[in-house]
Amino acid sequence: MKKFFSALLILISVCTPAFAEKLIEETAKIAIMDLGTHESAVPFDINIFNAGKASSEYLIQRLFQVGKFNIMDRTLVEEKIQAAQLNTTGLIDPDTAKKIGELLDADYLVYGNVNDVTLSETGGSTAGVGVDISKITVKAHIIVRVMEVSTGRIISAAKGEGKSRGSFVRIKGTPITTLEIGRSKVTQDSVHNALQQAAFQTVDTLIQRLY
Repeated sequence: MKKFFSALLILISVCTPAFAEKLIEETAKIAIMDLGTHESAVPFDINIFNAGKASSEYLIQRLFQVGKFNIMDRTLVEEKIQAAQLNTTGLIDPDTAKKIGELLDADYLVYGNVNDVTLSETGGSTAGVGVDISKITVKAHIIVRVMEVSTGRIISAAKGEGKSRGSFVRIKGTPITTLEIGRSKVTQDSVHNALQQAAFQTVDTLIQRLY
């Protein structure tokens, strides 16, 4: 029995490092790029600007909360990239990634896209004569990749989903343009809430896969 446990301990010690190995060391420098948006990813009836930039901010926020990574200062990253006139939004090819990495002295890049933002509306409740409150559900999906700059190798990827609910007041006889303005104000908040949830879930998934 003693020999059995000794052999078991040896087996565990040999196998454990393979599963416990960190894909990214905590001292490595990581640069977060602005996320891109696929064409037609955001419906025309959602008035949302800078969805990609907002999503990258949420990624950074969550990564700082986790506290496992050496995240480069966003302002410094933006200044250097703008000076070099490099395109760093959305998908990045290996050659561009290498240029960005050398420019920023970064070890890894996190980049990707706001894959889609969808809007659904359900029948509302009557709040008064001629007044109807409609319910809105916004869903957002984010896909990101982690690239090792020195090799151009994708070491991990993750997808996150966020969902947010809101409402807007529909008044009978109100001009449609006024209605759309009111609706957009509601969905802007809902979209940002959905993007934040999607970004947070994406980071949490990456943490599980990288550690």
